[in-house]
Amino acid sequence: MESIDTKEPRREKFVYHLETCFNTINHMLIGYVTFYLSYYSYIRGFGKLFTWHIFLCSVGYQFFMAESLLTLYSQNSWTNRYSSNTKRHWHWILQAIGCTAILVGIVIEIYIKEDAGRKHFRSDHAITGLVSLIFIGLSFLNGIAAMYTVKIKHIIRPVYVKMCHYLTGIVAFVIGVTSLALEYTPRMISLQHKNMLIAFTTITTALTLVGVCKTMFNQFRNLCKS
Repeated sequence: MESIDTKEPRREKFVYHLETCFNTINHMLIGYVTFYLSYYSYIRGFGKLFTWHIFLCSVGYQFFMAESLLTLYSQNSWTNRYSSNTKRHWHWILQAIGCTAILVGIVIEIYIKEDAGRKHFRSDHAITGLVSLIFIGLSFLNGIAAMYTVKIKHIIRPVYVKMCHYLTGIVAFVIGVTSLALEYTPRMISLQHKNMLIAFTTITTALTLVGVCKTMFNQFRNLCKS
């Protein structure tokens, strides 16, 4: 009879390869959706200011924010060989680029509506985009605090700061991607392409959050034990 000690490494190896496989699929879907939305922006014409709103928010959420979350995932294909410090640097770089793109994209849309004399943040798409931007700001502040957890540990335990950073980041990403999906309408693209983008976006969102949720669960379990 095979011993439990032998079965356990095999099970861990199977889970590792399974997560790696799904991570690869996730990168492919992220790349496809990003390319599709970028191409859609291209055929609309970058001479139109609204096109930049679509493009910047799309790549900001769908590519840079998604990839920034994946950098810290142990099974992530292009960062698993790097040290924790290097992963954090990549996380910050991608997050900064993504957040800047999203902020500029939203400011452009505000300018367009202001110029046209239209009211702001009336649609579900606009409201969820604004809520996401607020949580991005909170996540950014929590991220700065997380960098100095050693210095402020006498005020608050580092695990609480990190948990807040994870939560605000997850909420910002999920609501932001939801905001994008709400704008996938037949007036923009065909119904078939709309359904495809929503399906792919849902899958990439779920797979992107696997690593973050695992980290949160482990930290919460350790917190309960302490």
